[in-house]
Amino acid sequence: MTKILVIGDVIEDVIVIPESEIRPNTDTKSTIHKSMGGQAANVASWLAYLGVQTRFVGCVGLSDVRKLDSELDQHGIETALQSSAKPTGSLVVLVQGESRSMLTDRGANLDLNLRAIDPSGFAAVYLSGYSLLGREIDEINNFAARVRQAGAILAIDPGSYGFIEDHGVEQFKKLISEADLVFPNLEEDQLLGLSGKIKLNVVTKGNNGAEAIWADGKSVQVQGIATESKDPTGAGDAFCAGFLARLVAEPGFQELRVESVQLALESGVETGSKAVQLVGARPSFNSGV
Repeated sequence: MTKILVIGDVIEDVIVIPESEIRPNTDTKSTIHKSMGGQAANVASWLAYLGVQTRFVGCVGLSDVRKLDSELDQHGIETALQSSAKPTGSLVVLVQGESRSMLTDRGANLDLNLRAIDPSGFAAVYLSGYSLLGREIDEINNFAARVRQAGAILAIDPGSYGFIEDHGVEQFKKLISEADLVFPNLEEDQLLGLSGKIKLNVVTKGNNGAEAIWADGKSVQVQGIATESKDPTGAGDAFCAGFLARLVAEPGFQELRVESVQLALESGVETGSKAVQLVGARPSFNSGV
């Protein structure tokens, strides 16, 4: 069976959905949902939901290792968790319609050790953009070289418009330059200007679907699927999982042929449309959605 290695952040999500406009300095009735999330951990969960053999590597607070290892294992995810004296990262997501505001404390994610990760035996390696921040270019290039030597493709999701701006756009572009494919949303793509500079740039466009653009300028698009949206949190992560799950199932997927990418786009959009019907960023393995 084809395996995918997912590397990156694991976060405790606190999702807040106000029932009305937020009133400053007083109460606003809201639905508050707590769950484990994080861009990379969400992708791993959706891959497992789709039946893909998945290994997840992330860094969490020492006191959370056993709990999170057990939780991910129950979903069929093989784990290789690293630990830190820092607490597990946390994120407050304020959802207002299709808009989200995120307040982040990355915590233990800052201590993820890429040098300790072996990419051998995997068809694809997914790396969350959050995991790149604060790292030297040589460290990322060395890891990318090890991924190529192992015969896998490297996929990177930039992760956060705000963090990219804080880090520096040009510096961040250097960090992702060795990727085979990149998954920016529309806002991140406009900030980074990746088309023509990355082997395959896969741009998610929310309700408007997704588009894949090759370095030589050719492109394919897939329209979005109309559905009732309860919470857009994690829809992009679900898209990445759906895309990669279908892509690596195609013969010669490493060549990123148009036909294979078209099918992967369709799978990504379908999986993303399932995610917005849920509150929270991960699938419910018990409900079948």
